[in-house]
Amino acid sequence: MRHVIGLDVGGTTMKGAVMDENGRILIRATKETKVHNNLPLLLERMAALIGELRAKSLVHIESVGIGFPGPFDAENGISVHSPNFHLHQADLRTPLAKLVELPLFFDNDLRTATLGEAVFGAGRGISHLVFVPLGTGVGAGIINEGKLVRGVSGFAGEIGHVRFPGLTAPCNCGKMGCVETVASATGIARVARERLDKELNANPLGAKASQLFTLCDGDITKITAEQVATAVGKGDPLAIEAWNEACEVIGWALSVLINVCNPQLLVMGGGVCRAGELLLAPVQASIGRYAMDVVHEKTRIVLAELGADAGILGAGALALLAMNEGSKTVKM
Repeated sequence: MRHVIGLDVGGTTMKGAVMDENGRILIRATKETKVHNNLPLLLERMAALIGELRAKSLVHIESVGIGFPGPFDAENGISVHSPNFHLHQADLRTPLAKLVELPLFFDNDLRTATLGEAVFGAGRGISHLVFVPLGTGVGAGIINEGKLVRGVSGFAGEIGHVRFPGLTAPCNCGKMGCVETVASATGIARVARERLDKELNANPLGAKASQLFTLCDGDITKITAEQVATAVGKGDPLAIEAWNEACEVIGWALSVLINVCNPQLLVMGGGVCRAGELLLAPVQASIGRYAMDVVHEKTRIVLAELGADAGILGAGALALLAMNEGSKTVKM
């Protein structure tokens, strides 16, 4: 039985695990990141987490797979651009390999999460798959003929930064009206907040009777996507309007991916998907309005299975698959 370490590096926390080739997690550990423009310190903390997992493990660790935020040159182990850590064209593999003395395999964290669902989650046995996490932002991981699609500079799958007709909100990418300004957890919260604020100005008594107003304790700046979903479940009209707007945009974005990629399976993940059928049903209806029927009919749409473990399991899968191939190219 082969054993590897999977590392999922986030802007505030990195999670790691020792796992076997069947995706069974043996040991877990976490470490704070919160490092900006200090690559040596970040690498030191990554090495410390890997060292902690090795020290606790009773099995031989063969290699480490790492999911890292931002566009990534997987072949050379270089972070092309990571806003979370203020990195640009930074070599991570060379100095980290010296610290841990293990083979290292890197990729963008969205693609490692995609790999996790493909190898150990909802996409097991599927060779054409699209994974779309709906969280703080929106992206897409694409597997075509069993291979991860990266694009020439590591930006493949940026569906969240495609402009949806009619949207005007500014996006953190510098453009206006991007999909993720509405379709992400932050986007859903923003739309609900704006709708409630407008209602407070027009009809204060009616707005204060809203489930949304109650759930946020009267502080509309603290509205979350989870609260919006809860209010939708309670039949709150304002929440339903915001939720339906988001589901329409999500469905449109997924229809673009379905038409372009023609996948066997489309997996929806991320925190927003904890809403389950409350999300899935209206999104599927929206996809039906926008996607080509002949393509849509061939695509199953499901919710992710691995939750927060997709990143670490996918990072481990990256290492396992790369070792099996004997190269840095990942195949399935």
